[in-house]
Amino acid sequence: MNTRDRILVAALRLFNEDGVAKVSTNRIAAELEMSSGNLHYHFKSKEQLVEWLFRRLESELKPFTESSASLSALDDVWLALHLTFEVIEKYRFCYTDIDYLIREYPKFGERIQKMTLGTIEAVRAMCQNLAQTGVIRVDGDEIDSLAFQIVFTATCWSTFTKLVGLKGADTSAPALAAYHVLTLLSPYLADDARHYMNYLRSKYLK
Repeated sequence: MNTRDRILVAALRLFNEDGVAKVSTNRIAAELEMSSGNLHYHFKSKEQLVEWLFRRLESELKPFTESSASLSALDDVWLALHLTFEVIEKYRFCYTDIDYLIREYPKFGERIQKMTLGTIEAVRAMCQNLAQTGVIRVDGDEIDSLAFQIVFTATCWSTFTKLVGLKGADTSAPALAAYHVLTLLSPYLADDARHYMNYLRSKYLK
């Protein structure tokens, strides 16, 4: 791993663990046992670190947003949700620290807002395709609401688990988050799809 990637990996871990506000570039350099000058040779500021990590988040979410309109089977939706939640969990500081990030880095706020709106559109396209193929039974207004709720659950999950103080297993795990999204689909499932959804849900939570 080259120096630039090592810095990004360390910054991501510390941002996720302690929050962006509490992590300085000096601390990241100390974690890597390098000089601050060496770190600043690669990244001039903490804002640049946030920028590059957000680029990676966008890149890793892109396959889902680009393929969502073609999803027509529950097992494909299942896999897409799982992978998407893994990416969100990997870069969770972008969501848990959103107030700080928007206040300190206004351009970041504009970009994550644009990305989130794009994700809602992608999920809406997925729901429309599921309706057209008979997997779910919904009308236009219900699709809009369902897409909003799915993205809301995905983006707020890490913060919500802290608010309610869930105990036991790793409550931020993508498996549990995906489970709750699946329950959003349940009221709209056609009979054949409902049986398969129950099978997937029980398998996923083992």
